[in-house]
Amino acid sequence: MMNSRYIRLIISLVSAGILWTACQSDYTKLVKEELSKGVRNDSILFGINLGDTRQDFYGRCFDLNKQQLVQQSPGNSAVQYLFVDSLAHREPRQIRMFFFPNFDDSDRIAEMEMEFSYIGSTIYDKSVHADSLKHHLQDLLVNWYKGNDFVIANVKGEEMPVKVDGNRRIILYTKDQRSVIARVQDLLHPAFQHSITKAESAKGE
Repeated sequence: MMNSRYIRLIISLVSAGILWTACQSDYTKLVKEELSKGVRNDSILFGINLGDTRQDFYGRCFDLNKQQLVQQSPGNSAVQYLFVDSLAHREPRQIRMFFFPNFDDSDRIAEMEMEFSYIGSTIYDKSVHADSLKHHLQDLLVNWYKGNDFVIANVKGEEMPVKVDGNRRIILYTKDQRSVIARVQDLLHPAFQHSITKAESAKGE
């Protein structure tokens, strides 16, 4: 009996390892293919782009605020955008998004962090929990950005949905029970090039 259990355990571990390796290989291959195209996809949202200066960003947000499209988030420096999604949800759902860029040493956007949550969500309604939201966000972001679908990749030791189009990478992960983070990154920026190198080194490529 112990031998049978041991054999089943070994088979399970090997199968999981093969699946993990396949996912990594597909992701690494996708990154290589996208970067080899030499196409830059810097668009993030509302005319804000990867590589924009700090002044560009705040100037654009000022204009968007005047148009009442966004508003300053209470209590922090993020920008708040409220919208109703009927693209990825069968029934229209109200969603809140906070977004704020991470600037590099040259005061240019290397990454945009976008935090999504359902408006009016509660811990008792599982349909508005982060797991459900993350699933729908994959469809929503593909609709917004077009291009490739999300694939599962190992990022910093965790498997996460990742979308790569040219130099632009979008990573989705759960922040807490209600919120999901989408990080939009420039893979050609020095801050993220190391992640490509590590992925290739791990595969001996």
